[in-house]
Amino acid sequence: MKLHALALSVVSVLVASQVQANPKVYGQFNISAESYQKDNQDPASADEDFTRLQSNASRFGVRGENELSTNLAVVYGIEWSIDSSGDGTGGNADLQQRNRFVGIKHNNLGTVKAGRFDTYLKTAQGKTDLFNDFLGDIEFTIAGEDRANNAVAYESPSFKKFQFNILSQTQDVATKATNGSSASIVYDNQELGLYAALGVNDNIVGRSALFGNTREGDGYRLVLSYNFADLTVNGIYTTNEKYDGKDGEKAYLLGAAYKIDDFVLKAQYSTVEADDVNKIAAGNSIEKTVFNVGADYNLTSKTRAFVWYTNREDVKKDAVIVVPNDIEETSLALGVEHKF
Repeated sequence: MKLHALALSVVSVLVASQVQANPKVYGQFNISAESYQKDNQDPASADEDFTRLQSNASRFGVRGENELSTNLAVVYGIEWSIDSSGDGTGGNADLQQRNRFVGIKHNNLGTVKAGRFDTYLKTAQGKTDLFNDFLGDIEFTIAGEDRANNAVAYESPSFKKFQFNILSQTQDVATKATNGSSASIVYDNQELGLYAALGVNDNIVGRSALFGNTREGDGYRLVLSYNFADLTVNGIYTTNEKYDGKDGEKAYLLGAAYKIDDFVLKAQYSTVEADDVNKIAAGNSIEKTVFNVGADYNLTSKTRAFVWYTNREDVKKDAVIVVPNDIEETSLALGVEHKF
C-alpha cells in the first residue's frame, strides 16, 4: 500500500509539472455586421453610407508560467490581432502585434517583466469601457490607449486590495523618443463592488485624441466604478498634453450597465475638448463626443451576442474663410463574440 501510494504521488507530481509547463492558447473572435453612415458638413468631402462586416480586435495568444522554485516562476505571453472578417480592411490586417513580454514572478514580491505591452495609464481603466474594441471605444475621445515599446515594468502583489505598477520605456529606436514612464495605483474591492484607479504617464510615446498624431506626452487618468445589485456605474476623467506643455486636452466619460438575467443593457457617453482652442491650427479637431447604447445577451460564459448603436461627432476648427467641416458618424451593429 505504501509503494502504491508513493507511486501515485510521483505520478501526480509529474502530471502537475507537465500541466504547469504547457502554455495556454487563448483568444476571441468578435465580429459584427454594421450599417454605417458618415456625414461631412464640408460639401467638398463625400458622405458615406454602406454596410460592412467588421472584425473587432479579434485576437489569439499564448501565455504561461513555469515554476523555477517554491516562490519564483517565469511568466510570458505573446499576442496577435487577427482579421476575422477576412478582407484585411479597417486596420484589421492579420497578425499585427499586441502585447508580448517575458518576466520573473515572485509570489510575495511581485513581477518584473520586459517587452511591449499596455501602459499602466491604459490598464487603469479596468473594465469601465463598456464598448471596448467597437466604433465607440474610448480611444476616440480619451488619449492614452497605448502600448509601450521597449518597456521594463514592475507589478506589485495585491495588498489590502491595493496594487502598484510602474513601467519605464527605454528609447524607441523607430521614433527616437527619449525615455518615458507610466505608473498606476489600483484599488479593487470586489466584495464592495468598488474599483478605483489613478494612472500617470510621463513622456510616453502615444496618441492624442484631438491632435491626430503620435507624440511624447504626459497624462493623468482617474477611474471610478461602483457595482451595487445589478447596476454598475463608471466614470473616467483624464488629461493629456505634449511633453512641453502644449496641445493640452481634457476628457471625461460616464457609463452605466444594468443586468437582467442573461441580458446586459448599457449606455456610455464621453467627450474631449482642447484646453486652448486659439492655439489649434485650422482643420484640426477642437472637440469630440461619442454616445453609445447597446445590449449583450450572454449565451454561455464564453459566448455573447450583442447589438449597439454609436454616434460620434468631430468638431473641427474653421480657417478664416472656409465652409463648415464638422463630421458625424453613426453605426448600428449586430454581432457575436466567442472566447476560447
